[in-house]
Amino acid sequence: MTTTLPSGSRPAPPAARRATPLQNLVTTGLTWWLTAGIFVDGWAHNRYGESLETFFTPWHALFYSGFLAAAAWVVWLAWTGWRSGQRGPAALPEGYALAALGIPVFALGGLGDLTWHTVFGIEVGIEALLSPTHLLLFAGAACLASAPLVSAWRTPTPRAAPAGVAWPAVFAMTSLLSLVSFMHMYLWGLLAAPQGLGYVQTRGELGSILLTALILAAPVLLLLRRFRLPFGAVTLMYGLNTGLMTLMLVPGEWRVPALLLASGLVADALLLLLNPSPARPWALRAFAFLLPLVVWGPYLGGLTGLGLSNLSLELWLGVAVMAGLGGVALSALVVPPPLPPEAAT
Repeated sequence: MTTTLPSGSRPAPPAARRATPLQNLVTTGLTWWLTAGIFVDGWAHNRYGESLETFFTPWHALFYSGFLAAAAWVVWLAWTGWRSGQRGPAALPEGYALAALGIPVFALGGLGDLTWHTVFGIEVGIEALLSPTHLLLFAGAACLASAPLVSAWRTPTPRAAPAGVAWPAVFAMTSLLSLVSFMHMYLWGLLAAPQGLGYVQTRGELGSILLTALILAAPVLLLLRRFRLPFGAVTLMYGLNTGLMTLMLVPGEWRVPALLLASGLVADALLLLLNPSPARPWALRAFAFLLPLVVWGPYLGGLTGLGLSNLSLELWLGVAVMAGLGGVALSALVVPPPLPPEAAT
């Protein structure tokens, strides 16, 4: 017996493949292998500087092996889709197209990096961050790290998603936050060069604080658009990211990681108290203002109280408030006010 489709109708497209929460966790774990290797390489560059004379180092081996493991996993996921009859991008789980793009981008950056080091030598300082091949490596790593986030984002679950859906997104976003923090280490307002915490000494350095405040607030606010974050999410994001940055830039420093853990706990408590969401825009705006404030008020006030900063009360408190206003501006981009019907077409 055959079924005839009505004239002009088309067969329904096949349902999109979706990664399981376990598969997303595996992807996240492998991309964290890559991310941790990048931070170890950054620590080596900061410690050894111009004494690094070769591409073939243990820390390069660490993050390149992480890339190979993540790439092999994504290829395996695509192969399982191919075996089930899916073809082209449909063979990949929903949200993993960026990961597939990240594999050749990172590989091209790696081959270019080997060639660059062979011809021009090993870069030091900011040049090591902003060389073209390193930017390719960063772009490829970010594409790989984003796959579990996009997959969880597109999973058809309510905003109060199960922990198995939300936590892989949080871990993936933390990896992306850490990669962005790494690439902006020369402007990172929370930590100094190896001389210690006496970083905020002049007004010209306050711009680094405002940039860092935006980098820290943006991923939390973006996650809030899709998920009701489980308690501990902000603590994990801020604690893990700051721990990596501290170990790379100022090994042995414990006060800033402790502060960010405490700030993350306060932010998680505010999430419970305010319940910010796109359906509650005023609660979202209030949380977006308070989120940077609970980081930068204690940080700048603490530096001044310890005698590690010469900022006046007006400056350090004003900059903390400015960081909060920047969070409000970000929230307006993440969840903008509704358009009038006349502007919706």
